[in-house]
Amino acid sequence: MTSHSNHYLSRLPEQFRYLGNYKSGEIEIATDSEVIGTVQAKLRSKSIASSESAPQASETGIVFEDDYILVIRDPVIFKNGQAGTYLRIIERASLTGKAGVVMLPVRDNLIYLNKIFRHATRHWELECPRGYREESQTLEEAVETELSQELGLEIDAVYNLGEVYSNTGLLAGSAQAYFVRLKPGDAAPCPEEGESISDTVTLTTQEVKAKIRSGEIRDGFTLSVLQLAQAHDLLTDDRGI
Repeated sequence: MTSHSNHYLSRLPEQFRYLGNYKSGEIEIATDSEVIGTVQAKLRSKSIASSESAPQASETGIVFEDDYILVIRDPVIFKNGQAGTYLRIIERASLTGKAGVVMLPVRDNLIYLNKIFRHATRHWELECPRGYREESQTLEEAVETELSQELGLEIDAVYNLGEVYSNTGLLAGSAQAYFVRLKPGDAAPCPEEGESISDTVTLTTQEVKAKIRSGEIRDGFTLSVLQLAQAHDLLTDDRGI
């Protein structure tokens, strides 16, 4: 990024360009070239002191991007008036809409979950099906695609539950949550090459509750969509989640 510039903001959707006001207690994105220069000088000094050789170590703006994410180090002013930096990650899909979808599939009072190995946690997780939204897709098309790949079952009805943010301290984008009633049939998942799904697991709401207590279900998206479905009175087991 060019020194003393925040032109990177022009690449972002309007909701991610909000500057804020530190005098109102917000974390304000700095636009003054002198403040940005001071922040970058501090970063260079810290980089030298720690023998950090990566060229982006003293940069602000978009410091990394690939096909999936943008990592942004914003120059900011905190509520005490001190200048510094703050990291945020924006999924590339969020540049054109919601980052993705997460679904709670249900049939015959059973909840369908995936047993999936997650690289980030290095652990097998029990999760609701979810996935990125391709740029050309609507959210409803993304729901159909992901369920077809991860469960191999057809949809009977879909209910929009609302928006879910998995980590508001770091991730800027959101996923749209859906409650999905499935048509009869046997699960036949056909996941993408990069996904390690081993089993489709069906559980009653009480079994789900027990696995939440035991820590077997710990994914933030899954916990959120379960709570949303409960709040919308869509889980039919009288005992509920």
